[in-house]
Amino acid sequence: MKTFSLFVLSIFSLTVVQAQSVSISSEPAQVEYYRMPDYPFPSDYTTYSAELEIPFTELSKSGFTESYLVDTYLNLQGYKRVNKNPDIEITATVGEFFIWSEFRNTNKTKTKDKAGNEKIKYTYNMEIKYSLPMGVQVEDKETKTWLDKYIFSASDTRSWISTSYNTIDELDSYWRYQRVTRLSELQKDLTKEGMNKISDLINDAFGYKVIKDKIRFPTLSKKNHPDYEKFQKNVEIMQAAFALMDADKSLDAVREKAEPALAFYAETANRYSVGNKDQKKLKHVCLYNQALAYLWLEDFDKADALAKSIQKFDTKNKDVRRLIDEIEFTKASLYNAGRASRHQVVVGGKT
Repeated sequence: MKTFSLFVLSIFSLTVVQAQSVSISSEPAQVEYYRMPDYPFPSDYTTYSAELEIPFTELSKSGFTESYLVDTYLNLQGYKRVNKNPDIEITATVGEFFIWSEFRNTNKTKTKDKAGNEKIKYTYNMEIKYSLPMGVQVEDKETKTWLDKYIFSASDTRSWISTSYNTIDELDSYWRYQRVTRLSELQKDLTKEGMNKISDLINDAFGYKVIKDKIRFPTLSKKNHPDYEKFQKNVEIMQAAFALMDADKSLDAVREKAEPALAFYAETANRYSVGNKDQKKLKHVCLYNQALAYLWLEDFDKADALAKSIQKFDTKNKDVRRLIDEIEFTKASLYNAGRASRHQVVVGGKT
C-alpha cells in the first residue's frame, strides 16, 4: 500500500511539473559601443576646427563666453580639434535676439457666489514673443559643404507669459524690476537649446559617439517553476558578461564570459516543442537570447539566423521583428562607415 502511494505521488508530481505555467519577465544588461555616423567623412580625415560667429553684444547678453560655447557644444566626437589646417571646419552662427512683441494681457474670469450672483475677476500678465536665429555649417578641406542648416530661423518665434497679477500696478512693478533679467534668461535658455541641437546634429551626422545603453534578456519569472534556477543562473551570466563591454576594448572577454549561457540556451532550445504553448515560450526565450547576444557580439549572420528561426513558429512577434531590423541597421551602418566593429574605433583607421 505504501509503495502504491509513493507511485501515485510521483505520478502526481510529474503531472504538476509538466503542467507548470510559464510566465516571462526580463533582466537588464549593459552595452557600450560607438554609434556609427549617418554621413561618415573620408577615412583619412582625423581633425576639425570649431568656430562660433556671434555679435559681441549678443554674446554678453547671453551670459556665456565664446570659449564655453565652443568647448561645450562644438565637439566632434572621435576627431581631434586643431587650430590650423583642419580636415573639417565647423562653424556655428548665432544672430540677434529679437523681441517681436511685448504686451500686457487682460484675463477675465467669471464665477458665482453661493447666492448665484455672478462675479467678474480681472488678472494681468506680460506676454513676450521673441526669436534667435541660429545655424551651423560644416565644410571640409576640399571646400565641400557637408551641412548648412538653420537650427532656428528669425521667424521661429517663441512666447513667454509671466505670472498673473491682480492689478496693473502690481504687474508693472514686477516687470519694471524683472524685465532685463527675464529677457536675459530667455536668450540664455534659447542659446543653450540651439547649441544642444547643433551638438546632437553634427555628432549624429559625422561623429563617433560613445553610447551607454541597456538591453533586456527575457527569462522565467516564476520562482516555483522547476527550471527557474537554471534560467536565472544563465541570465545572470549574461549580465556579468555584458558588464565587461567597453567601447574601447575588444569583445573577446564578453564572448568568453557569455559562452556558458549561450551553450545553455542552444542546448535547451532543442528540448522544447512548438506544439506546446508553454514549451513554445521557453524555446522562444532561448532562441531570442542567443540572437540578441550575437547581435551585440557582432556575429550578425548567426544573430539573423536565430531571430528568423523564431519567426518560423511565431510569425507576428514584434520584438523579433524589431531585433531583425536592428541587426540589419547595425550591419548597414558599419558598412556605410567602412568599419568592421562598433568597438575600438580609431578615426583615421579601420577596426
